Amino acid sequence: MDLNLPVAENKIKFLYSFIIFTTFLQLHVFIFTLVTMLNVRMKVMVFRIDLPGPTLWIMVMIFATSQLFIMLPMNNFAAFYMIICRHLQLLIKSFSKHLEEIPDSEYEKVLIDYMSIRKFVLKMDNEMSFLVSTSTLYSACTMYFGMSVIMHPEEYIDLCQFLAVLSLFIGSSAAFLGLTVAGSLIHESCSNLWLQAHKCLSSKSEVTNFQQRFLSIVEKNLFVTVWKILPITRSFIFAAAGTVFTYCIALDSIQSLKNVSLMWSYIE
Repeated sequence: MDLNLPVAENKIKFLYSFIIFTTFLQLHVFIFTLVTMLNVRMKVMVFRIDLPGPTLWIMVMIFATSQLFIMLPMNNFAAFYMIICRHLQLLIKSFSKHLEEIPDSEYEKVLIDYMSIRKFVLKMDNEMSFLVSTSTLYSACTMYFGMSVIMHPEEYIDLCQFLAVLSLFIGSSAAFLGLTVAGSLIHESCSNLWLQAHKCLSSKSEVTNFQQRFLSIVEKNLFVTVWKILPITRSFIFAAAGTVFTYCIALDSIQSLKNVSLMWSYIE
């Protein structure tokens, strides 16, 4: 069975463009954070202690660089995960397209090929499901900061700080949506493969043992998970996004902002 992917190149290019976009947003966060911290000269963050210029520069660079080294690995993992899931989705989709053309004598090879894909997906999920959960938690935290920009812009001292948080919110939210959508496509492709296999084999008067085994294995759900607990499906995306935004609003309502003074008052 020839599993060529004629449509993969264009759609993978779109995926690469999406990844570059989210990465540039993380770099924008670094630049805006650097400018903001230079504007306030780190006085608020070091308890208004006057420090020499070189020391301030070193502290600003250490803080901004540390923040970048936290954000970029999260974004790069989401990009890596999206690329793997996209290739797997296209490969499974290729099975569906070629099922009607496969002669009965080649179903043994089809079964072996599909079992290899299934084993790879399960192994990938075993090794990456915990990282998916940490990426989801990181995205939830950045979404909270983004919601705070929308609900309380008065807490931000200047435009650069506002843009830093907004860029972080957009980039992390886009990476989270891309990661979960790519994961859900594996489940949807396997469901479509089962429907196509059932359609092709039900029309045959006789079904071989390999065809029966292939149909029974394809019938089993195949999906990636969040920490081996929650399967990543389309419903998970809406549930996770809704839960995050609900908790953001709930936590914000608990906070008392009446006694919060503007940070401008701490800057000479």
